[in-house]
Amino acid sequence: MLVTSGFARALQEAAPSLSKRFFDCSNRRSGTILSRVQPLASKSTSRTACTVQTRDVGAKWTSSTRRYEPRLICQSRAGSNAQNRLARAFSASAISRATQTASESTQSSTGNEETGNKSQKQNSSFPDTSSNVVAYWLLGSAASVFGIVVFGGLTRLTESGLSITEWKPVTGSLPPMSDADWESEFAKYRSSPEFKMLNSRMTLEEFKSIYWMEWIHRLWGRFIGLSFVLPAAYFVARRQVSRPMAVRLLGIAGLIGFQGFIGWWMVKSGLKDDLFSPGSHPRVSQYRLTAHLGAAFVCYLAMLWNGLDILRTNKVIRTASAAPEKAASILAALRNPALKPFKRSVGLLALLVFVTAMSGGLVAGLDAGLIYNEFPYMGLGLTPPKSELWDKFYSRAEDGSDLWWRNMLENPSLVQLDHRILATTTFTAVMALWAFSRTAAMQKVLPAAAKKGVHGVVGFVWLQVILGISTLLYLVPTHLASAHQAGSLALLTWTVVLGSRVWFPTQAARILAQRAQAGVASAKGRAQVEAMSGMAKQNQAQMGTGTVLAASVMPAVAAMGLMFSGEAESGLREQLLAGKREQVEAETVG
Repeated sequence: MLVTSGFARALQEAAPSLSKRFFDCSNRRSGTILSRVQPLASKSTSRTACTVQTRDVGAKWTSSTRRYEPRLICQSRAGSNAQNRLARAFSASAISRATQTASESTQSSTGNEETGNKSQKQNSSFPDTSSNVVAYWLLGSAASVFGIVVFGGLTRLTESGLSITEWKPVTGSLPPMSDADWESEFAKYRSSPEFKMLNSRMTLEEFKSIYWMEWIHRLWGRFIGLSFVLPAAYFVARRQVSRPMAVRLLGIAGLIGFQGFIGWWMVKSGLKDDLFSPGSHPRVSQYRLTAHLGAAFVCYLAMLWNGLDILRTNKVIRTASAAPEKAASILAALRNPALKPFKRSVGLLALLVFVTAMSGGLVAGLDAGLIYNEFPYMGLGLTPPKSELWDKFYSRAEDGSDLWWRNMLENPSLVQLDHRILATTTFTAVMALWAFSRTAAMQKVLPAAAKKGVHGVVGFVWLQVILGISTLLYLVPTHLASAHQAGSLALLTWTVVLGSRVWFPTQAARILAQRAQAGVASAKGRAQVEAMSGMAKQNQAQMGTGTVLAASVMPAVAAMGLMFSGEAESGLREQLLAGKREQVEAETVG
């Protein structure tokens, strides 16, 4: 369609005098199409064919009207004169211009279509990759979550979490502004179990210190929510993130809101005296504390991983654009089957570190770190007595069916033992991974960045072990316990960073594959256009005689039914004889 329309426009520009009135193909009397015409110069009634011939003087260029006026001469098929010349309707340059115009029209239409699709895609759909700005924002949000996790540990260690007894997500953002407000808040705290059993002699000034800790913790959480939701909405609206990333951002935003709910759900458990028996130590539920800590860890890991994934994806794509061979070698190295055991080991190690950290949350919720303060022994042996580990006091079922799991999650002695076992297992796994990375087989396939990452994991696990043992030996001081909690998240962070250096970049590979397929399709389209152009040039090169020229031009006319009829011939003769009789007669005689 595009080629035909472009060819038609070229014909109109090259020979505008060949209007529709010259090509009236219908027989007005019978409605049939006539394919033959009587000769122009001869009045013979024999049916002749109209033939087109190219001649240098067969076209006249009028400067005043700027119109290209071709001449048409028809010869009788019965004529045997070999010198009879065919009239030239189109010159070779006209055919060249027609072919060129058709090709340009095709390319222009294709280019406009591609540009329009690209513009529409940019305006109405998401890009393939997210911007690096989004990655840096995610990493900054992850750092903020890291900070609030550490500050939350300080809030728990200073027993400040129960100082605010109400949950007001909006109005609670403002602290007490007057003495009356402070007295009102202090009165609410005095009605809590914690004040009655532990802090009955607390003054208003002492209450303010723990109140500020909890208020800052809650305000920080609100800041994280706003600093994430508002930029996420902006990035999605501006189409600076991919479609999968937009869905992930929505999930993280929902997780942040759920985290705030879990926080209040945790605090609420410490405002009632029903944990084990009346008069027991007032504290929050260790289950809810661990859930609150676990949700914070998951939110942090989601921000961290997605930020690293965006940076890595964009880096691989940039490398592929600048040096395709280098990008191919990187992807091939990460796809090496010999690297699979190491990848799985890193994934299992990350899971082990997370589970160990969650067991630390149970230890913190039960204050289990205050029971046995030596290492590696617990009392007289490596483990406490069996009767202490499996105490029936913690069982609530009459048949004792819940004895084992309730002791594991509620018995402080067994909870501390579990945490020690998990911590020792984590340390052993890290050192085994380091030894595995030092083997000759892994040294050949392991990327250089991954080798450095293994050293980072080893350093963090040693630091974490030292902090954990020191926290036990010094009876859980605030600064060491807070550093130990931060160390667990730092170890998990570096394990994930190590994973990002060895795990295969699936998204980057998928995008490169899609772009490669698009490039192949585009190359095929260009090849087709070039082939059409080559055919046009070949036809032009073969236009040595008038007969060939007529054969190349007239099929397009015949396809549209543009054949001369008998009545069209008389009208054509009148048009040509009007004002140009001398020229026509000269050509006929010649």
